[in-house]
Amino acid sequence: MTDSLQWRPSASPAALKSRAQQLAWVRGFFAQRDVMEVETPVLGQHGVTDINIDSISANPVSIGVHPADGWLQTSPEYHMKRMLAAGSGPIYQIARVFRDGEFGRRHNPEFSLLEWYRPGFTDVDLMEEVSELVCGWL
Repeated sequence: MTDSLQWRPSASPAALKSRAQQLAWVRGFFAQRDVMEVETPVLGQHGVTDINIDSISANPVSIGVHPADGWLQTSPEYHMKRMLAAGSGPIYQIARVFRDGEFGRRHNPEFSLLEWYRPGFTDVDLMEEVSELVCGWL
């Protein structure tokens, strides 16, 4: 009988704790700036239009969608821009996204992506905020 350790998570407890701290820090960063956290669908009716990114199709037959009509989202951009157009104001999301054809030691088909929008910001304003976000954590 072999002792398989496949049930163990690939991340160490220290890595899990660090990730939780990073997520809490990012949420605090945006909360201090009155940027609203939003959630968008993970499953959409369409894949991405960017020819350099491959979408992963889903088969959600059990929810009444025809096979291959569902796509795991590669980015929350489309849905977030709809919110902006409806007047949401500044928003951000830490989204689970999916990309086919990207797999390796440091690339997984599923990963977390931070995306945010700041209506009224100039390029310089946004560059300063990116710097504050990155340097603030480091």
